[in-house]
Amino acid sequence: MAQTGLNRGKRQRIVTALDVGTSKICCLIARTWSTPDWLEVAGEATQFEVLGFGHHRAEGLKGGMVTHLDRAEHCIRSAVDTAERMAGIIVEDAHVAVTCGRLKSESFSASVALPGGAVREDDTLRIIAGARQYAAREKRTVLHALPTGYRLDDHNGIRDPLGMCGERLGIDIHAVTADEVAIRNLSLCVERCHLGVSGLVAAPYASALAVITPDEAKLGVACIDFGAGTTTLSVFSDGHFIHTDAIALGGAGITTDIARTLGAPLDHAERLKTLHGSAFATLSDEREIITFPSVGESQRGVMNQISKAQLAVLIRPRVEEILDLMRRRLASCAHASEAAQTLVLTGGGSQLTGLAELASNMFGRPVRLGRPRTLNGLPEGGTGPDFSSAVGVLRQWARGDDKLSGRAEQRFLRTGTGYLARVSEWIRDNF
Repeated sequence: MAQTGLNRGKRQRIVTALDVGTSKICCLIARTWSTPDWLEVAGEATQFEVLGFGHHRAEGLKGGMVTHLDRAEHCIRSAVDTAERMAGIIVEDAHVAVTCGRLKSESFSASVALPGGAVREDDTLRIIAGARQYAAREKRTVLHALPTGYRLDDHNGIRDPLGMCGERLGIDIHAVTADEVAIRNLSLCVERCHLGVSGLVAAPYASALAVITPDEAKLGVACIDFGAGTTTLSVFSDGHFIHTDAIALGGAGITTDIARTLGAPLDHAERLKTLHGSAFATLSDEREIITFPSVGESQRGVMNQISKAQLAVLIRPRVEEILDLMRRRLASCAHASEAAQTLVLTGGGSQLTGLAELASNMFGRPVRLGRPRTLNGLPEGGTGPDFSSAVGVLRQWARGDDKLSGRAEQRFLRTGTGYLARVSEWIRDNF
């Protein structure tokens, strides 16, 4: 039996990524190994070989949130079972991508005196632990607490302060949180499939890691993931993840609009959107006629007609609504809006014809479509933008940027009321 609980320091190990979305569940099982410094591929220190890949249509989920425990459990089991059969192993835990729980970004700045005159790991851990506790107020679960910048005394722009001299260390931290109840129910559903939850990853963060380039992350980029039930935003600047947001609208809303307006079955409406949908209508679209059945009439063979141009007219208002909401969400965070010099679109909904051009017009920024970077062994069916989150969960594990957060939380939870009281007092003074 293969386990995912081996130490990160091992030369090889098995990592399982689980993306629980509104329209589909995806499971990736991969073998990882560290690349020698002299043989790093594209600057990546960790390499992956996909051993198992499985996906299943989602039921019992809305906006990534569990709405029917038994149905959602069945779908997760099916996706994991397919991946396990392909890999020939049984996994015991998984890193889960999260879109539910009203994802929220918060940025903190805190500092601590350095009595020893030099920065120790404990100094960093104490600040991150305090940030995690502060972010977890009001029944929120902390998914990430990531340092985005360091200061020593009056000196900014320090990349890694460990071991450096100074009198006071300051850290800027970006925390991502979600509603505690939504996360508990998602974790419960996964655990009912006899899987441990070894990590929770904000899905917009994972999607971005799968599709953006290091240069884009350095110069400033916003990534929008068009899912079925949610559309998410993540922003990177100077190589750091600095902002995220999500709205409960996605491609499923476009499908519902088509079905209601035309009186077509939902599966045919989805087909119309996927095969013939566009954000813009052209002159040639007026002459292209599409046939579809009416609800309840498919067995009788009664067909209706619509031009491709008319279909585009049905689709565009909902697309513009989603893009406008995301534009407003981005603009509401000044530092994120200023940082996002370019825009990358991913997710299943990003494949809509003309979406990139419409987004570029509305955001006033260069836009490109993003597909996840190739993983060895990943079947062709798993390389599309609708699988960005699952691939990104593996990338996030390799990045290891939550390693400090995990150690900080463990150390923060050590027993002893005196220690906890001192940390709580420090938090009140610094946040």
